[in-house]
Amino acid sequence: MSAVRKLAQAARIASRDLSFEWDERNVIAYYRYLDEDVFERIDPLTGKANLGLTIAAAEWLVERFSACHADVIPQNYLAAAWAGAAHPAYCAYMETSDDDWRGPVRGPLAMAMSIVNDAMYGLSDHPNVALRACWMHNLVTHVLPDTEAFEDWWEACVDRLEQVHAIDVELAGREPDLFDSFPDQGAAVPPQAFDPAQPYHPLQAWRLWDEYLQALAPATNPTLPDPTALDGIGDLPGPPYRYRPGAGQSR
Repeated sequence: MSAVRKLAQAARIASRDLSFEWDERNVIAYYRYLDEDVFERIDPLTGKANLGLTIAAAEWLVERFSACHADVIPQNYLAAAWAGAAHPAYCAYMETSDDDWRGPVRGPLAMAMSIVNDAMYGLSDHPNVALRACWMHNLVTHVLPDTEAFEDWWEACVDRLEQVHAIDVELAGREPDLFDSFPDQGAAVPPQAFDPAQPYHPLQAWRLWDEYLQALAPATNPTLPDPTALDGIGDLPGPPYRYRPGAGQSR
């Protein structure tokens, strides 16, 4: 269980209350819009910071519905998505079947996974990851019976990210790469950074990533690749399910 999921669990947001609106014919209306106040705060952050924020917010949504179902696919997927933030080889492109993911529980869970997937694999269509983080914020606040704990957490995370993972902070003074299709991505931000109660500095990131990757269990999470399948991938941040110092430097 990630640090963020533990926070959401402690906030006691799991609920069987399904009184929010959910129309299968128009689900994008619940998340696919721009909340300017939210977007303006996160747009200056690096792409990787916004990817982490997207996954972390999805953890809250998965916890919110944990009292309504026993399907482990969403939590397994998010475990792989965090690893995919460190390197995409850890989390393959995913799609959900509409027939299997309908209704006011599985529908929002499917949308959350789809938004995370788009934040990782949809950059060629739209390179701004902040848009996906905004969508996730919209979706989570739509389905939560009480948004106070989530909004407090979100604000604390954005405050932290602004200090160390804003583009003009993390990537200040870098030489632009004219051949980089997706600039301003920055370094991968580990899940532990999204626990505002714990100290965090980017210099710790490699160690936090190493702890996270080592704790994963690909043998029991079919969303994760077997370590042998990662052999020969030359740009991994370390051996399979490890993260070496200096890997994943900002670019």
